[in-house]
Amino acid sequence: MKRPRVVVTRPANGPDRLTERLQELGCEVVAAPAIRIGPPRSYEALDRLVRAAGRYDYLLFMSRNAVRYYVQRARRLRRGGMPVPAGVQVGVVGSATAAVAERAGMAVAVRSEGRTGVDLANTVSALASPRAAVALVQAEDGREEPADQMRAAGLRVTRVPAYRTRPAAVPREVVAAVRNGDVDALAFASPSSAVSFAVALGGLARVPPEVAVAAMGPTTAAACERAGRKPDVVAAESRAEALALAVAAYLASKSPISTSG
Repeated sequence: MKRPRVVVTRPANGPDRLTERLQELGCEVVAAPAIRIGPPRSYEALDRLVRAAGRYDYLLFMSRNAVRYYVQRARRLRRGGMPVPAGVQVGVVGSATAAVAERAGMAVAVRSEGRTGVDLANTVSALASPRAAVALVQAEDGREEPADQMRAAGLRVTRVPAYRTRPAAVPREVVAAVRNGDVDALAFASPSSAVSFAVALGGLARVPPEVAVAAMGPTTAAACERAGRKPDVVAAESRAEALALAVAAYLASKSPISTSG
């Protein structure tokens, strides 16, 4: 029996749980990273945070890459000691980011109930003292809503760009395979990957109806719709496991679903 072919569009920085899980579920994965992760245009703000992290009550990391780039600079500039000073509370979005932070030696004090930066902002806003100082570590083009949410709650928030997301060149053969309907699904794990792939394709409206479009979470689903195609599959949780299960279930049933994994 032919295995369904799924295009995975997020960057491959080492082992990828989305790819692994899709393969475990019987899919053939076509790797086509639509974005690449790199350093910010300037390390000035991140270095300033590393040197003065003790001035903040909370350090909030919006993604695994935010943790990685912060830790890289901390090791370079501080040369020894813990990456986060004692007394500063670390907050993260999701279990995957928490795992990276803990491996780096951070004690995670706050984890969002939901899977978005706004969820973490809401959690911290409810916990923090009035006028608490918060450093929000995220991508250069990261969403502004989490910072706005906490400022509205009376917190003093500094947004710190830790890395940059840029479009990657999608292989021509993958673009052709999608347009020709030679794959069964596209899996988008972030809004930036959906937008970048849409540019390469000439808009997601170019995806044939028989090729499923799958999105990780409502934010990515909204980006897909703006790029020209309402997703057939939306994983309610922003986890690789949830997206893989949603894609596999849809391909088995060929009916629109939403799953929390």
